[in-house]
Amino acid sequence: MAGSSGAGRAIALSGTPGTGKSLIGRRVSRMLDMEVVELSDFVVENRLYVGYDDVRGSFVVDEGRLREHLERLIVEKGRILVIGHYSEVVPDHLLDKVVVLRLNPAELYKRLTERGWPPEKIVENVEAELLGVCTSNALSEHPSEKVCEVDVSGKSIEEASREVADVIAGLKPCKTYVDWLSDESLVALLLDLGRKLRGASL
Repeated sequence: MAGSSGAGRAIALSGTPGTGKSLIGRRVSRMLDMEVVELSDFVVENRLYVGYDDVRGSFVVDEGRLREHLERLIVEKGRILVIGHYSEVVPDHLLDKVVVLRLNPAELYKRLTERGWPPEKIVENVEAELLGVCTSNALSEHPSEKVCEVDVSGKSIEEASREVADVIAGLKPCKTYVDWLSDESLVALLLDLGRKLRGASL
């Protein structure tokens, strides 16, 4: 496959922070015999950033240079799995599919709280999941037939990994279907979190 011109070779695995991308991605890579690229590590190792955001506690990515580096890597290595919440940055002509992990916002809130994340970051990420930001970003960069969602809510790492692998392999349909906003209890959860955060900052 390496060396073929214009063929999509990369799979992107996206999702809100806390949805299990790294654990699931590593299992999927073993299932499908694919090399893994963790975008956050790749950016730091290759100094593909323009600065550091102290508020967010993360590097500000130079997307143009990142795309160039990824293109060279994919052409050189062949089929790889790119993991990161902004993995839609993979050039479209080298992308087979982008799989977006979706996790019930209530489950995500519990997970991030147990990890000891700051309240501001918890609210930011729960809101992003509720609104489907990662899916929206993927659809803005790639045609809809390449964008697939997998709901990992309540599933073990093994179950979720198998479903992701099946979607990548074409054994299950690639589609977008998750709509947390239609669940009033989840919207209420986010509003309540926002009120608590504002109260704590007063």
